Amino acid sequence: MKLQNTKDDEKNYSVPNLERALTIIELLMEYSHGLTLAELQDKLGFPKSSLFRITQTLVDRKYLIKCEQPSRFILSKKFLHIGLSTLSESSLVENSLPVMRQIRDELKETVLLGSLADQQGVLLEQVLGLHPFTFMLKIGKRFNLHASAPGKAIIAFMPPSEQEVIIARMGFEKFNNNTITTKSHYLKELIQVKSCGYSFDHAEELDGVHCVGAPIFNQYGYPIAALWVTAPSARLPHEDFDKTGRILKEAGLAISRLWGFDN
Repeated sequence: MKLQNTKDDEKNYSVPNLERALTIIELLMEYSHGLTLAELQDKLGFPKSSLFRITQTLVDRKYLIKCEQPSRFILSKKFLHIGLSTLSESSLVENSLPVMRQIRDELKETVLLGSLADQQGVLLEQVLGLHPFTFMLKIGKRFNLHASAPGKAIIAFMPPSEQEVIIARMGFEKFNNNTITTKSHYLKELIQVKSCGYSFDHAEELDGVHCVGAPIFNQYGYPIAALWVTAPSARLPHEDFDKTGRILKEAGLAISRLWGFDN
């Protein structure tokens, strides 16, 4: 006798709590500001005890972030990293390299590409500058978020709820007298970045080293990466920041459009 698979047979292989976890994740995708436990229960109808266990597990595995004031759950950056790996990190790099080379040829300085990983940034690619002395970093190198142009460029355009969580975890380590060391100062900087579309590093980590950066967006307008240039302050003085920033902003938008962003 030949056995036939039916929907009832397939249901025997489903895992109820896994299905509930995926439903929670899919619902939170629609709410960038997050939802409370009570709101999740109201919208999904799951038992409160089950919701509590599932959300706590997702928080423990870093798929969700729990904000305390007010208490609510939002999706974490871990999904972005999974998404980038699905799209392939190499695709982001490959799409960015032609634009990066154009910027390098125009500005003569090293052009870099990076994204976020937990509470740090990570360097994905670089195109070396044309000067006898130029900056070269190791691919995969981590960089801080509060004292770097790419960190500011990405965080400034995040949804407020996610931005709030990341900033709350910043230690604001002081590297020198130029380093931003308070939340209030950092927030003012982010407002400026969002207003003009590009960011600066006024030698905030390394004395004598300036950076200017701009975000790269996906099709939903989410900042998935940043493009920036690094140079000695003598070659990239403060008076050139805005001109360089506008160039990088347009370059970032050009790459973003390759990912479906329509500004």
